[in-house]
Amino acid sequence: MAEFPRTAFILGAGLGLRLRPLTEKTPKPLLPIGGRPMVMRAMERLHAAGTRRFIINTHHAAEAWDSVFPGGRWRDAEVTLVHEPVLLDTGGGLANIAGLLGPDDRDLVVWNGDILSDCDVAAAATHHRANGAEATLVVREDGPLANVRVTDEGDVTDMRDRLGAADRAYQYAGVCVVTADFARGTPKAAESLVEHFLRRIAAARGSVQGFLDRSGTWHDLGTPEEYASVKASLERPARGAIDVTAAAALHGCAVTDGGAVIKGGSGRRFHRVRTPDGASAVLCVYDDSRPENLGYGAVCGALRTAGLNAPAVIAEDRAAGTLLLEDLGGTDLWSLAQAPAFPWAAFADTVEQAARLHREGAAATAGLTLMEPFGEGLYRWERQYFLENVVGKRRFDPGALREAESLAGELSSQPLVTLHRDLQSQNVMMREGRAWFVDLQGLRMGCAAYDFASLAFDPYLTRPDMQLWRVDIEDHAREASGWQGSRDAYTGLLHAAAAQRLMQACGAYGFLGRVKGRAEYLAHLPQGLRNLSFAAAVAGRRRLAALAAELAEEAVRPR
Repeated sequence: MAEFPRTAFILGAGLGLRLRPLTEKTPKPLLPIGGRPMVMRAMERLHAAGTRRFIINTHHAAEAWDSVFPGGRWRDAEVTLVHEPVLLDTGGGLANIAGLLGPDDRDLVVWNGDILSDCDVAAAATHHRANGAEATLVVREDGPLANVRVTDEGDVTDMRDRLGAADRAYQYAGVCVVTADFARGTPKAAESLVEHFLRRIAAARGSVQGFLDRSGTWHDLGTPEEYASVKASLERPARGAIDVTAAAALHGCAVTDGGAVIKGGSGRRFHRVRTPDGASAVLCVYDDSRPENLGYGAVCGALRTAGLNAPAVIAEDRAAGTLLLEDLGGTDLWSLAQAPAFPWAAFADTVEQAARLHREGAAATAGLTLMEPFGEGLYRWERQYFLENVVGKRRFDPGALREAESLAGELSSQPLVTLHRDLQSQNVMMREGRAWFVDLQGLRMGCAAYDFASLAFDPYLTRPDMQLWRVDIEDHAREASGWQGSRDAYTGLLHAAAAQRLMQACGAYGFLGRVKGRAEYLAHLPQGLRNLSFAAAVAGRRRLAALAAELAEEAVRPR
């Protein structure tokens, strides 16, 4: 910013008494946060705005400042250290350095060196210039000492309730912009800068202005405990931001295959790594974009402990967002289904393992907080997801919507069991002829038929004989689940569940493809819609079936 003050005065001469014993040999502004002195956070903001000269007053442990800024430079900026053998306080400190200001220093930023703030100092300087103030104080709406009175027009009318003003009180943020003339007019006396502010307020209303800081970070560190808490908070890395090499090293592992992503999506990415004993493992790096990501490790661990087929958890670092899992190999159900012969034994075992999960999952995960159970709210969300991302603004028979809405009631009438919720062929790993489930973070309670329908009507399975094998999957699911009703009733329920599930799946393809720009997902939309049309028809939702068929035709037309 061309008009931003080129010089900033950082108040660094305090004794740091409140932070003893941390400050016995280190000035408070030089205490480390994030691997560097805290004062550098202020310097970085000022430098980014345009400051190229820093004047810092020193007193206690002055030699520490010399070691941090050897040669009087920081980046491409000049650093001038002004030692005060006798403390001059903030006002006297400003007066003491005023003679160092040059003809180009129209204004000066003054920043308390022990203040951590993300305030928009460039905007504060612009406000200062625009209003012609002698001094502009950065203030906040709340704080431990809200005693700066500011009018609605921005005039500061009082500080520390010395002048009897009754305007709204704000917290002084420890940052201000002053004119060079204001700095030169500050008395050379050992007093607080507040005294000079009060003199100018009393002498000329509007000479001191307020600028409201609404940033999220502001700290005036007063105790060792507060410093430790803020330090830990600011040093905590964003979950999932760590690179794969560092993530592997957290668990004593080394990346293999160059750290290639073997699977990813929904804020998670998976890599193969080598453990210290030479074994292969899968490293998951996850972020906060989906709340269920944080529960993946707990769910896997609980299911595996209960003897269910889920990967063992080797280690997890929730703060960093890393999860080290047993490697189940590279063969999933989808890859087996690409062979000419249908892998019935693998599908049959998948159905049986899903039935086990339905029966035993609740006891296995007792004490864990799972995702929202299926009910009217979640079914409505899946339906709306489909309408927004697939149907869009096209006109369609409202009867199709009523039929889609009716699915929720039918599924909600069934007993609740523990569902995988995303039981598609790429989430089933095959090892030694047995089915193992991954991507279990969406585990929740719901209708058992939803899982079986997810498998039978998986849009990723495009085999020409898939519709015939669905009959076998349905029969096996009915037997494995211990269904007590008629075969026809189960057929209706399974296809109703498939229609509901496919609205969610097609909605996801539309969202990822059209909103997120991941065109590869749109390739699965026609098959998903064709499956939806078939399932809805068998479930007696003819209008929904017709809508899905029309949408499938539209999805394959060139755009």
